[in-house]
Formats: sequence, C-alpha cells, structure tokens
Amino acid sequence: IPNFIGGAIPRSDKGDQAAYCMTMLTLFKPWRSPADLKDSVSTWDQSFKEHKFTARQNKLIKNFDVRYECNDARDDHFAQMKK
Repeated sequence: IPNFIGGAIPRSDKGDQAAYCMTMLTLFKPWRSPADLKDSVSTWDQSFKEHKFTARQNKLIKNFDVRYECNDARDDHFAQMKK
C-alpha cells in the first residue's frame, strides 16, 4: 500500500466526495492542465465515473480504502479497550 507523505488522501466513504474524485483523477489520469481532468460542465463525480481506470489503478484505489478500514478497526479496538 502506498504511503503518501503530506495530507491524507480523501476517503471514498466519508467526507467530500468531490475532493475524493478530484484526488483520484489527479493521481491516475494523465493530464497537463486541469481541463484534462474535468471539463467545465461535468462534476468531479461524473468525470471520475467516466474515466476508465486500469486494473492496477483500481487495485491501488481499493488499497487506499483498505488502509482506512484498518485504521477504523484499530481505533474501534482502542476505544473498546478504554471502556
């Protein structure tokens, strides 16, 4: 699982869906200008759904989710231990 340095990658299941879609497109869709990522009339969600990610890219995206699931399980475990 890649471990990015800096701010957290947005979650697919919580928070700002547009920020999540924008981040995934920025990471995995070839681009030179913002217009390559999304046209002016589409939403980030529409552009994300329309883009054809490779199998490898989809695997990496799912791994981001797995990491958050593991963090959630860890946090739940520690919360139970404090009770």
